Amino acid sequence: SGNSTVVTEKLEVKNMSAKAKKGKRKKQKAGLNKSILDVGMGMIKSALKAKLSDIGGLFVEVPTKKVKPSQTCPKCGNQEKKSLAERTHVCHNCGYTQQRDIAAAEVMLLWYSNNLQGLGTSLLDVDDSSSTSNTSKRKNAGSMKQLGQKKRQKSQLTDGDVETPSSTK
Repeated sequence: SGNSTVVTEKLEVKNMSAKAKKGKRKKQKAGLNKSILDVGMGMIKSALKAKLSDIGGLFVEVPTKKVKPSQTCPKCGNQEKKSLAERTHVCHNCGYTQQRDIAAAEVMLLWYSNNLQGLGTSLLDVDDSSSTSNTSKRKNAGSMKQLGQKKRQKSQLTDGDVETPSSTK
């Protein structure tokens, strides 16, 4: 498995499933809210974090309100507000054109790798709650082979009889 890092948007399900504004297609919004809540995004996120943690991977959530992946150009960093109906990203600054979801994924990947034009973000700016590891204290873990060897050594230590230090009172 070569994919040990997952970068995704930080979605606020509570905000996504808020009540419809007065007179604004209430039945449609109620159906959408039910669909959003049925998906169980929190459970998917928890399972993904657990699997990544098992393999020594990294789960990173891009701060959507700051980065705005679907409104940011991955080539020049220019931000333009778009309606949800606009499914193609067309940058009026540099001319880059791409399917909107792909452009948003490119923005998130560039943000994670600290190569996004114009925002000056860094993985070190991510708060600890959005990652499976403590980014401020990250160490070079080496290759996956070395990581596997370390895990085996740890499991062998915990499998055998381990002496615990006696408490002194």
